[in-house]
Amino acid sequence: MPQTATVAELLRHHARFGLSLVAGPAAQAPIRHVAGADTLAAIERVPADSLIVILGGPSGSGYEIDVAIRQAAARGLAGLVFAAPLRLPITATRLADRAHLPVLAPERARDGAGLLLDIDRYVRGGASDSLARAETAIRLAQAAAEEGGGEAVRSLLEAAAQALGCGLVLDETGPVAESDPGAVVVGRQPVAAVVADLDDDATRVALPAIAALVSRLRQRELSRRFAPAMTRAGLIVQIVLCDRAQLPQLVDQAFHLDLAVEQTHVVAWLKVEDAAARGEASMERARQVLDEAELSALQVLHAKPGEWHVATLGGDLVVVCTGPAGTDPHRSARAELQRLVEVLTARGDVVVTGGIGTPQAGPDGLRQSAAEARVAADSARAAGRHGTLAETDATGLRRILAGLSSSPLSRDLLSEMLAPLDAMGAARASIGVVTLSAYLDAQSSPTRTAEALHLHPNAVAYRIKWISEALGADLADPDTRFALQLACRVRLLNA
Repeated sequence: MPQTATVAELLRHHARFGLSLVAGPAAQAPIRHVAGADTLAAIERVPADSLIVILGGPSGSGYEIDVAIRQAAARGLAGLVFAAPLRLPITATRLADRAHLPVLAPERARDGAGLLLDIDRYVRGGASDSLARAETAIRLAQAAAEEGGGEAVRSLLEAAAQALGCGLVLDETGPVAESDPGAVVVGRQPVAAVVADLDDDATRVALPAIAALVSRLRQRELSRRFAPAMTRAGLIVQIVLCDRAQLPQLVDQAFHLDLAVEQTHVVAWLKVEDAAARGEASMERARQVLDEAELSALQVLHAKPGEWHVATLGGDLVVVCTGPAGTDPHRSARAELQRLVEVLTARGDVVVTGGIGTPQAGPDGLRQSAAEARVAADSARAAGRHGTLAETDATGLRRILAGLSSSPLSRDLLSEMLAPLDAMGAARASIGVVTLSAYLDAQSSPTRTAEALHLHPNAVAYRIKWISEALGADLADPDTRFALQLACRVRLLNA
């Protein structure tokens, strides 16, 4: 608000008061008082430098209005305000122009007492005016948000800025703290900030509400933009996880959703964890971190070449790049995915560990590439290789194990072999699987197994005895050893 209120300043706040100049100049003379009058005749009792608000309609003849304007000019009033639309007679217009007396009226009829109160708050300033400005800014911003449209955010900011008497801009250039009163938050992630070029009580009150309205509009915009992609991403998750017998039905659904499952796919599997908790975050915080990562991925990748899909699976992020059949999108996809990892890591509050699969065609290829990516991500996490994309091993063994792991039937068969150990409890089962895997890898040598596990050979022999008894397995049989070694490898791969 200006230090001294004038009619010119009053007119500039059209969004708040709704007043327009009917006659006379937009005067810069200060308004010292605001008074109300029920009739035109009451003008003669109003002190000089006052802005008088006629509470009723513009009743009276043209002659009476002419007299009222002469009296107002003679008494040195700051202006004359009507609470209802007004069209002055030509004589009154000329009188007001010659006397330099501003005459104001609204486009639509207003409650005279309410208009008087609003103008009085403005002239007096202080907390009352600050609250009134903030209230008007929020009301106009809500109206612009409800109206919607492609320029809703811009219209909202312009309306609120006019009521507050300052500039409002949406700053999307830098990092934004969630505690910033102007923070625009989408999916729990601050993505921009509403910034005012005036810091006063009114803007401090209104800014959080305006930012919340912008957040709602941005969320609605992103939901519209990404809704089809998110629906297809959900189907991708089903394809990755389903039993082989369900695949034809899901492929048919993919056809209706324009999801090109018959093309070539490269899958990345990203483990996104809270840097402070490192795997021990609360469920709410883990969900928040993943939601924010998903939103960032959608924003980073949606304009990149190729067809991209982003989905959440458990506590991980699955990103799929799809290209025409017969092509190899691995190199370009890897570059974009590495940039995504860097964007997520740059936040500073998350640790990202990723794996990327090989290019594979068709729905089975999608499943295979996802299994490879998951294995690579798990291995990278276990080795502490964060902030980059790991790939499957050159020998292809992990790809074979990933293929077995991705098949529900294979997983079930291999798990059945180790079920007797699982029945002994998680801790004992873990000791049993680790020991048995190391023993079989060492070609049934207790000495080499002891070296690998840093145990005494007698301890290894004791463990193998109770493990074989629990499994009811003949470890001298080559087929039994091979099957158990495979089961242990797959179990440890997914641990």
